[in-house]
Amino acid sequence: MFGRHLAVVAAVPALAAVLLWHGGDWTGAGATWLLAAWLPASVLDALRLAADRWVPRNPFTFIFLAGFFSPGAAYVATVLAAFAAHHAAGTAAWPALADGFLPFGLLLAWGEAFLSGLLTAIFTVYEPRWMATFDDARYLKPPPRRDGGPRA
Repeated sequence: MFGRHLAVVAAVPALAAVLLWHGGDWTGAGATWLLAAWLPASVLDALRLAADRWVPRNPFTFIFLAGFFSPGAAYVATVLAAFAAHHAAGTAAWPALADGFLPFGLLLAWGEAFLSGLLTAIFTVYEPRWMATFDDARYLKPPPRRDGGPRA
């Protein structure tokens, strides 16, 4: 909604607030920021750029790809990366990771995708200026005519 750069920067005070509130371990704050902020924002941005390049630009593709599919894919990438990081660091037992964290984390991707897609659709329709990645000139212009003449 606000773009990759603001999402990554805004995650810093949010992470600090969570660590202060719960008395977390600050030694893992960098890794948590990478997994919970930088990775999903980068996946979202990469998928948005890929969609801009290879998919026809219209409001439906924006809502479906940028609003629904990309957040779900970013959530799955984050869960898999966190799973691999916890396993590699030995911070959680294998049964807890394989039987609890991974399957339930992947199930939550559907909810993330659905809610993000729903909010993207609402904001794109009613307040498109709130969506930093949505541009009226890009997504709402009429397609070029096939005969090469001027657009109506």
